Amino acid sequence: MPTFLVVGAGPTGLGAAVRLTELGIDHLVVDAGDQVGGMAASVRDEHGFTWDLGGHVLHSHFAEFDQVVEAAGVAMNDVARNGWVWLDGSGAASLVPTPIQQQLAELPRDLRPDAPLHNLADYYRNNFGGKLFEEFFGPYNYKMWTAPLEHIDHEWTSLRSGSAAPNVPRLGLAGSATGAAGSFPYPIGGTGALWQAVHDRVLAPGTVRLNTRVVDVDVTRRVATLASGSSVQYDYCVSSAALTTAWDWLGGLEGKPRNTLCASGIYAVGLGYNGPAPAALADKTWLYCPDLNVPWYRATMLHNYDRANAGEGRWNVLCEVPMLPGQSLTADDAVRRTEESLRALGASSESVVSRFVQEVPMGYPVPTLGRDDIVRAVDERLRTHGFYSRGRFGGWRYESSNQDYGYMQGRQAVDNALFGTSEDVYWHPDRF
Repeated sequence: MPTFLVVGAGPTGLGAAVRLTELGIDHLVVDAGDQVGGMAASVRDEHGFTWDLGGHVLHSHFAEFDQVVEAAGVAMNDVARNGWVWLDGSGAASLVPTPIQQQLAELPRDLRPDAPLHNLADYYRNNFGGKLFEEFFGPYNYKMWTAPLEHIDHEWTSLRSGSAAPNVPRLGLAGSATGAAGSFPYPIGGTGALWQAVHDRVLAPGTVRLNTRVVDVDVTRRVATLASGSSVQYDYCVSSAALTTAWDWLGGLEGKPRNTLCASGIYAVGLGYNGPAPAALADKTWLYCPDLNVPWYRATMLHNYDRANAGEGRWNVLCEVPMLPGQSLTADDAVRRTEESLRALGASSESVVSRFVQEVPMGYPVPTLGRDDIVRAVDERLRTHGFYSRGRFGGWRYESSNQDYGYMQGRQAVDNALFGTSEDVYWHPDRF
């Protein structure tokens, strides 16, 4: 019987496994997929293009994460950050550098920074002004979250919206910021190459079982049932399965509405092209697009992260296409509409040699109003049975779900179970 059962072999599960390996504690990692990495995995298609399943940027706020990256031994590219916004029009002249709130012709006159905030719409209107809200922040966030902003909390924004302090956004006139702002490391071979190397070079052989799905957990008895029909008894469980799934394993929570926990869904659409990238995209790392007539909200130029993602003389772009409420969109529709939209930026359909699409039913956990009360209540119940639900969807906290945060959540869950130490990364990401 393993002391720890780890459900999921993404950054959180592997973080737990690395910590357990360091401590010499018996453990088993199971994952329903056929490769490690979870949502940070990479796929190489039949045409030789590499696709990450989202526009991942590899940050690091923790020495422990730096140490495992070094131990994995994966070579990194230093990628110049160069994000832009596509508001409307065509070609390079239609793009605006990020952050867009520092590219204003004049400062807004309708700011209300001291007004009460009730939701995400209030946050953007009050702190950025009505014009920026209507033209960018409102429609862009609707596309990303697939939910009305009036239903979304605002507390996470100080980590994600370019704020100097909570609810104090930086505003500036055009020219006060440039498209390129610093750089970030990117694993050669895609984000998945990092997590595969952690598995291969850091973990003990035989501790990870792929293609192994957990279909039920008796949380009280601490027994997990696998799709094969076998069961695993454990003392502690660290799970990155969706919190809604853990909720079901728990048997629900009286008085707490499960539908408070909402997730966005996307199609990850990749297009691989022969020839050089068009001028509008040649040096960009990503584009944001608020236009509701354009199917995607973010396009990531993966060839600029690593030339091997496309190969010599080729380029590739990954677009995240949301499944919006009331919209009937098939995978084929998502690919076709994405390809059509990119023509306005100079990408010729005649040069397309690869069309990749993967449905991602759960893209982001939406920070809905009332989410934190639900998450804390479910977490308290689960932890009384030695069960730690962590990670992007296991913890259901978008603001602490980057790869380094996810990795640290796994480590800190182990330490909390064994030593009673705090889990600041999960509950207080603003401290890092």
